[in-house]
Amino acid sequence: MTDLLLMYRACWAECRDDYLRQVAHENGLPIECVRTIAAHLGEREDFGALVLICETHRSRSY
Repeated sequence: MTDLLLMYRACWAECRDDYLRQVAHENGLPIECVRTIAAHLGEREDFGALVLICETHRSRSY
């Protein structure tokens, strides 16, 4: 099992796609938007830059 898979599971996700859905839901973003950002950043940024970008988008919409 990879380190990333363990990290996804620590966040109650079975796989990367489940995790991306959670990030999208938590930030009020469309899943396709989060998937596009994640594809550009790569898996290694799922718990860093991806979360920061999504949180920034969320805070701008308020």
